[in-house]
Amino acid sequence: MIKIERQVTDPLGFHIQLAVLLAGEAQRWRSRVTFRHGQSAVDAADLMALLSLGVPSGSSIEICVEGPDEATAAEAIRDLARTF
Repeated sequence: MIKIERQVTDPLGFHIQLAVLLAGEAQRWRSRVTFRHGQSAVDAADLMALLSLGVPSGSSIEICVEGPDEATAAEAIRDLARTF
């Protein structure tokens, strides 16, 4: 399992445009991608679940990637997460 930790720096928090990008990227891979904020964890491929977390700017998040193509998937998601 590969963990990616980030702080959301976008002034709008983790908003719909970021959620669409992450969900789309998570759906590309065979590995399971999990998005964690606080005590909650959701499937990153599920757009509505991502939005339901209501992650504000300045919050810490963790993205976990686990599966057969986790190294490649994590690198792609790490690049995307830099925009958060």
